[in-house]
Amino acid sequence: MRNLLLKRSLSIGDHFLKSAYKGWDGVAPEKCFQIPTDNIEGEVPRDLRGTYIRNGPGLVQKYGQEFAHAIDGDGIVCSLGFPGDGSIKFQSRFVETDKRLDEEQAQKYLYRGQMGTISEDQRKQDAEKVKQGMATGKLPKFKFRNPSNTNVWHWNDRLISAYETSIPYGLNPENLETLGKETFNGTLALGRLGAHFRVDTFDPKNHRLVTGAFSRSPLKSFAKLEINEYNSDASLHRGNIFEVEGLTYFHDLAILDDYYVIHNSPYVVMDFREAVRILAGDRGPQDMMSYNSHLPSEFIFLPRSGGPEDKETRITTPFPFHMYHFGTCSRQGENVTLTATALTGQFDMSWEYRYWLSNMCKAPGRFNRFDVNLKTGAITADELDPASNEFPTSHPFRHGHPGTRFNYLMGCDEPGRGLPFLDIVKVDAEQGPPGRQVWRADGLISEAVFAPRAGYSSVTEGDEDDGWLLTQFYNPDKPDQSEFLILDARDVAAGPVCRIKLGFKMHYPFHGTFTPTVF
Repeated sequence: MRNLLLKRSLSIGDHFLKSAYKGWDGVAPEKCFQIPTDNIEGEVPRDLRGTYIRNGPGLVQKYGQEFAHAIDGDGIVCSLGFPGDGSIKFQSRFVETDKRLDEEQAQKYLYRGQMGTISEDQRKQDAEKVKQGMATGKLPKFKFRNPSNTNVWHWNDRLISAYETSIPYGLNPENLETLGKETFNGTLALGRLGAHFRVDTFDPKNHRLVTGAFSRSPLKSFAKLEINEYNSDASLHRGNIFEVEGLTYFHDLAILDDYYVIHNSPYVVMDFREAVRILAGDRGPQDMMSYNSHLPSEFIFLPRSGGPEDKETRITTPFPFHMYHFGTCSRQGENVTLTATALTGQFDMSWEYRYWLSNMCKAPGRFNRFDVNLKTGAITADELDPASNEFPTSHPFRHGHPGTRFNYLMGCDEPGRGLPFLDIVKVDAEQGPPGRQVWRADGLISEAVFAPRAGYSSVTEGDEDDGWLLTQFYNPDKPDQSEFLILDARDVAAGPVCRIKLGFKMHYPFHGTFTPTVF
């Protein structure tokens, strides 16, 4: 049976990789309706109660301007509400950022993208402004688009839509209406919010939202990293701004009881020369991403207390890599276990096959476990799974807790292949390959979001993998159709218990979350 699956997967892998671009075609629709029972194959679990929400670009072309990368596309948020009676409410709506509204009013592409999308007129105008700025010794400031397309989560009374270099937007969870810029009551000192967050449940009765934001001037040798903790009512519990020497990139963080953990990548250079080239439109920020042997690859442990007497701890990794996403992490005394998808070798941010966000075919992601001793600085690394992968997920309410071990990967589980992502892989950080489970799909899957069966109570109730996985699915041979799938997280290899057929296509998502609250 394994050989049959392997041959089938290799065959459809070649086919789908060449046609995967279809998932970005056109403009994603805005909808609100109850999923017809005829569109549900299998049975919706009655103990799946809450709302699945996801974010991603809803277009990659606008007013005649082809985007250089999907990351520049306007964000569209989708939600699936599961009240627990077998019914499903679907909604989708673009995030109405100020810049999106400006462009709609002008009926013209106005703002350049962070990933290099720029019109020829803009390029000429910006190059001239940079030339004049160089002559006066002061570089101009340009307005980049804020597509608000990377992640979305529920906190307090609203949804938060985030894109890491810009201010987030608040959304009404009932109808996905954009409420406006979300400043968290003016507490975002850097004027932006990263796309990833953690829920601190070390005190099971007082959950806190932990957010990160990054800013660095090309004229400085350090970056400012703002990490805030918010109470359940969105009031600020604790705010820290760390000045982190040499940090050139930040996307995700892990949390332990006493530390925030980030990774310092050797794949990003940030200096004055590169900044000038980007502002002039000669290069996009993604062009800065390639391996630099003179830069360190290291984990940085930042004390959560943020006191002046508390020092950061830096530990060089056993091999150099770039990373976007942490998986599970835990701590026992001075010993810390981190998991993450490591991108190595020739990694860059090419929009490969106009499908995936980086060159996974040349530089596939590998899921690794890192064991660190904070006292001695010793560190070891072990590859936990052979599949090329990205977007690892885990139990959202047990992050950082001792003993957490289950990770769910968006994978390509075939030797020698980096893409496309056809498989959901469950990885046990304690057992490694012997404990893995794989479901091989008949199309392209996305991030697998974990929905705990016990909801918020799952912090202390039930097994760590007692819940469901939700993922968006697309078969390029049916280019106008998208589905959402539900799998039992305890038995991933069994495949979907339910397939939800939309009857139309939604573009590929980036990240999503699950809240036990039903809207």
